[in-house]
Amino acid sequence: MKKILLAGAAAAALLGGAASAADLAVKAPYRAPPAPVWSWTGFYIGINGGGSIGVNSSIQSATFTSAALGTNGLLSSTNRFVPTGGVFGGQLGYNWQVANWVFGVEADWQWSSQKDSNNYCTSPAATDAFFFFGGSGFGYCLNNEQKIKDFGTARARAGVTTIGNTLWYVTGGAAWARVEDNHAFLGAANADIFPPPLQPGPFLATAASFSTRRTGWTVGGGVESQLWGGWTAKLEYLYVDLGTVSNTFAVALNPAFGAALTTGGVAPVTTSTHVTDNIVRVGLNYKFGWGGPIYAAY
Repeated sequence: MKKILLAGAAAAALLGGAASAADLAVKAPYRAPPAPVWSWTGFYIGINGGGSIGVNSSIQSATFTSAALGTNGLLSSTNRFVPTGGVFGGQLGYNWQVANWVFGVEADWQWSSQKDSNNYCTSPAATDAFFFFGGSGFGYCLNNEQKIKDFGTARARAGVTTIGNTLWYVTGGAAWARVEDNHAFLGAANADIFPPPLQPGPFLATAASFSTRRTGWTVGGGVESQLWGGWTAKLEYLYVDLGTVSNTFAVALNPAFGAALTTGGVAPVTTSTHVTDNIVRVGLNYKFGWGGPIYAAY
């Protein structure tokens, strides 16, 4: 009887142990966290560089007026500036992605080496009251140089994503720039007619420089693509229109020509240029928080 009891106790112990082992939780297999999913949503900052060219129509005119001689035309011309040069700068912005659509805002500032110059020379009309010698007597030249020293834009962007995390977009908004103009008016007198005291003619060499802040608008487009991690590269074109820059300066009069020239005498020169720009640049951006959430491993 005792042997039967001991055998039953042993069997019960074995069955209880098996039940306890069955109650233990089975450890789940290791699962790697999902890879971050690229998203255009978020802040970004970057640098860019490229080139630019403007095609700017320019008008120059100069007159002379005095109490004794009335108003006389000195020069009138229509020229063109084509300022070219490099640009370099930086940008920052924010994007919102909704499905395959991306909307954003961006601001940038650029240093620019753009410049161009033109030169116009002429002789006064023989019928002018004071300039009776006409082409054989006097001549005038106006040298002009225009530079775009720096510019910036603040724009909205809208585009659509394609395969490979590439964004095609259009952009537009406000633009501003610092435009520098340098002018030099040069007079000449026929040495066979006018002795040295009357050189270089009724008008002395005069130079003037102007630095103007202009505001305008811009429109363009581009393509931007993810490289790795939060880094992206872009290629962009912008057209910029800064409106018209006008400058006026007075030419110095030669007192050797007497009171007929100097009494009430003024000789203003006016230049007017419609300033535009065509910019092509490449850029490198870093977008913060570029990926989706990363889950902890089990």
